[in-house]
Amino acid sequence: MRFLIAGLAMLVATSVAAHDETSTHSHDSVAPAADASIVDKRVHRFKQSGAAIQSVFKEHLGADDFAAIAEAATLIADWADVMPDYFPAGSTSPGARDEIWADFDDFKSKAADNAKAARDLQQLALAGTDKGAIVAAAKKLGGTCKACHQSYRIKK
Repeated sequence: MRFLIAGLAMLVATSVAAHDETSTHSHDSVAPAADASIVDKRVHRFKQSGAAIQSVFKEHLGADDFAAIAEAATLIADWADVMPDYFPAGSTSPGARDEIWADFDDFKSKAADNAKAARDLQQLALAGTDKGAIVAAAKKLGGTCKACHQSYRIKK
């Protein structure tokens, strides 16, 4: 039994190391300069988040790469937790509808829904025992993105 557990531990460690060395996640992008505008910083975070959710659906679910799904969900949740802070009054931009600031409580609520859905996905992916539940959670997370986009995003 000890050999089985040791073997599994080595397999997991090897898989994690290989994933780290070969990761081509587009959400691993370089952050903007510290003195970048709040708009530039939030655009960067949205791009990271979008790449993360896309990687879940286009790469990780099909490969049963639950560790990568958990990583992507963590990135999304961490962004959603602070997202409202990146929308101070007057920080308009071409992709953001004015309704964000007109109904900021609803915007904050949608960000909180996104964070919760991402944390739920993260927990299911970390457990890695129920792919059906992971797929459902990923779809729910995508739905929270869509709900906010429909209300507050100007598609370019």
